[in-house]
Amino acid sequence: MKLHSRQRVALGAVATAVALAACSKKAEQPSLVTTAPVERRDIVVEAEATGAVEPVDTVAVKSIAGGLVLRMPVEVGSTVKPGDLLVQIDTRDLRNQFEQARANLASAQAQLTVATAARQRAEQLGAQRIITAAEREAAAAAFAAAQASVVTARTNLDIAQQRLEQATVRAQVAGTVISKPVSVGTVITSATSSASGGTTLLTIADLSRVRMRALVNETDIGNVKVGQAATVTVDAFPDRRF
Repeated sequence: MKLHSRQRVALGAVATAVALAACSKKAEQPSLVTTAPVERRDIVVEAEATGAVEPVDTVAVKSIAGGLVLRMPVEVGSTVKPGDLLVQIDTRDLRNQFEQARANLASAQAQLTVATAARQRAEQLGAQRIITAAEREAAAAAFAAAQASVVTARTNLDIAQQRLEQATVRAQVAGTVISKPVSVGTVITSATSSASGGTTLLTIADLSRVRMRALVNETDIGNVKVGQAATVTVDAFPDRRF
């Protein structure tokens, strides 16, 4: 039993010596340290803001002619080019105005023909001293008034014709329809006869050029300068940066 006891003590001493030797070897191994040369670099400070993407160029489409909207073959998102039909306005009243203006011009021209003949006759009779100077001047004044009536009637006819043509609204620029505040059956007002500037029929935008309008937090505004590059992300393309 005692021997067995001494053997235990000896074995314990040997184990302790081995452990101390192992610790000594580990302590002697050098530690590995990664180093790098010192460089001067810029610190990137980012400022985030939420906003809306909007087109740079937009066109509000209005009509010089007012009336009832009969056709609108375009919708929001439609791509249009110059000459495409956008809106067709009811032309019944406009056509009646055109026909009335044409009749007024014909009547004024007929009156001018009569006044021309009367003035020529008055000139002849005045030269022969058959009529007085006052009668001669009256014939000349009637001729001048008839001429003015023809000019006025022709102008009114031109305006009526323009309004009749402008009841068919066509695209003047290429782009995409981004808003359509009116629909078929809406009665619109003329852009020239209304104090408000008339009814906006459509808004067309050139989506090839857009801009970002955002509100920057006051804590970040000091880090924002004119000319700095910006990165934009949109919900429609979450994996892309613009």
